Amino acid sequence: MKTIIAVSGRAAIGKSASILMLESLLENKKVYEDFHKCDRVLVAKYVPAKDGSKEIFVGCCSEGDPPGFYQQAWMRKCVELGCEIIVTACRTTGRTVENVERIAREGGYKVIYTSVYCNAGDAPLLNRLFAENTLKLIDELI
Repeated sequence: MKTIIAVSGRAAIGKSASILMLESLLENKKVYEDFHKCDRVLVAKYVPAKDGSKEIFVGCCSEGDPPGFYQQAWMRKCVELGCEIIVTACRTTGRTVENVERIAREGGYKVIYTSVYCNAGDAPLLNRLFAENTLKLIDELI
């Protein structure tokens, strides 16, 4: 089922860093990417572990802070490229959440809201675990 995984939370808790870690796990199957400052969008081919015969497109958008101009454009690009799953950063309220809800409604996606694992001293470990667990979630959704 087409799904947007919205990684939500306040500013500076590691949303983008966690999504970029997920992107690093998908990097070798890259189909499309774009950058803006320290954020990027990546669309990659992914073969879910649960169904090794099916290849899907996964889109990752690390920009999720207001005003969210790139987030909206990048999520639309993911829809245009046929992403089954879109993982995007967003805040807990406001324009970036509105972007997620609008794209989901227009594209026929369901939305799952989640948040990162955060503890300042353990960021690299927690970002990696978040990325690995997000791939497991994607496997279950497909």
